[in-house]
Amino acid sequence: MKKIISITLLIMPAWILVFCSGSVSGVHRETSMQVTGDNNNIIVLELFTSQGCSSCPPADRLLGTYADRANIAALSFHVDYWNRLGWKDPFSDPAYSARQQDYAASFGPGSVYTPQLIINGEKEMVGSDEDKIAATVQQMQGPAYSQITMGEIATDGNKVSLRYSLSGKINNAVVNIALVQKKTTTSIKAGENKGVTLTNYNVVRNFKTIDSLSAGENMTTIELAAGVPKEECIIVIYLQDVVSRKIFAAAKSGL
Repeated sequence: MKKIISITLLIMPAWILVFCSGSVSGVHRETSMQVTGDNNNIIVLELFTSQGCSSCPPADRLLGTYADRANIAALSFHVDYWNRLGWKDPFSDPAYSARQQDYAASFGPGSVYTPQLIINGEKEMVGSDEDKIAATVQQMQGPAYSQITMGEIATDGNKVSLRYSLSGKINNAVVNIALVQKKTTTSIKAGENKGVTLTNYNVVRNFKTIDSLSAGENMTTIELAAGVPKEECIIVIYLQDVVSRKIFAAAKSGL
């Protein structure tokens, strides 16, 4: 078993302690085809993972079982803080690490680790805990607080234009838009998963947040990842409270 090393990341709030350890209970810690139409009763799964984490592949595979479900928007955010172990995750982004750290304000100290799954912005758990995830998804089913309806989606080169409509509860909320690559396979050359070929599902390749909202029709753009055909991608859009982090509504679509 690895020796536990206590460190503090400068990009994290001062009260969050970060611990680098080996696998402990399956966790690595750091202390225009519409798919859904106007069906907003979609549950958002946000998996914080890394190709440099030996505990993450089971969670990655489990997320893949949810990826094609009509009532689920599954998102794989690859964090960058495990890149120091020898393998730089090609899908990692410090912005995704920061997003996970923002959630820690709701869940408390020690709630930054991989693999971590956050469901509808409300519940966090180990991303490979199959039974707990299934039970929580079941509990989350119910009417949406708000409505997001995805309209016309058009691509021009690497730019994707999206029309969407908002209604219901939108005060003190933001709209998150994720450009997602449905499936990708990587041969890992170094780090904890050296020699393993990993398949990741619904990898977030671009992400943006819109914090100035208006009811009715809206339009925005997001860029495709370089070298990724649009046929391999979907768009997920979801409305999230800025204080509680609860997700009110979500929709998803192919390009």
